Amino acid sequence: MSNLDLTIVVPTYNLGHYLPETLKSIQQQTIDFELWLIDDASTDGTAQTVADFVKGIPNFHATGFNDHRGIGAARNFGIDHATGQAVAFVENLSSIF
Repeated sequence: MSNLDLTIVVPTYNLGHYLPETLKSIQQQTIDFELWLIDDASTDGTAQTVADFVKGIPNFHATGFNDHRGIGAARNFGIDHATGQAVAFVENLSSIF
């Protein structure tokens, strides 16, 4: 564990066009957090959207699966790599205020 307050996990699959709004709302948060984006083998360019967005943001991490494993596997990956004191899941159709 680290001194981070929160790890935010965003599993995604073929919804890349929704991600920028979700990620911008997360980026505006003022707590000390990290973000894990897990692409579940999307076929619509989501992986590239994820990679482009996290580039240069130190607390934003991204990974992707080579085969479709489902939301549970993506969430578990996020939990396994979390360093925050708590974990929150955000769907990529959501915004955080």
